[in-house]
Amino acid sequence: MPEPSAVLPSFEVGRIYDRRTELHDLFGGSRRSGISPSKNFPVVFLFTGEGGSRHGYVDHPQADGSYLYTGEGQREDMVLKRGNLAILNHSLEARALHLFQSLGKGKGQQYLGEFVYDSHTWTDADDTTGATRKAIVFKLVPVSRLEHGDLMDGNEPIAVTSLEDARKRAIAAAKADGSQASRSGSRTVYERSRTVRDYVLLRAAGHCELCEQPAPFKRKSGAHYLEPHHTTRVSDGGPDHPRFVAALCPTCHREVHYGEHAKLKNDGLVERLRTIEPQ
Repeated sequence: MPEPSAVLPSFEVGRIYDRRTELHDLFGGSRRSGISPSKNFPVVFLFTGEGGSRHGYVDHPQADGSYLYTGEGQREDMVLKRGNLAILNHSLEARALHLFQSLGKGKGQQYLGEFVYDSHTWTDADDTTGATRKAIVFKLVPVSRLEHGDLMDGNEPIAVTSLEDARKRAIAAAKADGSQASRSGSRTVYERSRTVRDYVLLRAAGHCELCEQPAPFKRKSGAHYLEPHHTTRVSDGGPDHPRFVAALCPTCHREVHYGEHAKLKNDGLVERLRTIEPQ
């Protein structure tokens, strides 16, 4: 698979795409599976539609913007393998989750957006034969709700005893699979993101990890103001792992998104994070 920064496929929310010519011919992945990881690009395509109901799949959006997505497996109990494991581990593997809604045979796939895994539950559901089995239901949160501002405003870093302590917490949070989440709503993914953010800001020690200059100002709390940037996403929603997140001053953060040499800058960050964050 290419380096995460090399190829960042992006799609327009609401636009209708032809699955064969505009998705799989360009980016790979199975043309038939509902969960379709690409072997060549850092993406996992997710497809939902009314046709899945005959296999016991019940996918639907929630009022808070999250999406409940049924895992793959048409007969007997579902297992955390193949496509289901690709969803569970997408952040650790730096793969983006792109969700599409099937509009019916020959009508194309409407793009619903990029999502981040939050948690999953097990439920009783019918399989394709009508027999009751254990099914996995993933809770996905839209990346648009995890922009860096949501992680910075009103949320002071947690108290830690050392940089190593913060890193241990961040790694543990990044690896959490969400199956034992005890909190309701979408707090799991937010707390995971903030734990990683806290470590990255502490790691930066008040200096931008791109230009290496001191933070331009301090927050009301006295903490240096830097913004978390996710090197493997067009937006800043994830994945939540320290080796993919850098702390940048506001100017560098805008430049790495919108500057003339944005990709070059981002590639530099990817390389730097490789040297300071062990695999």
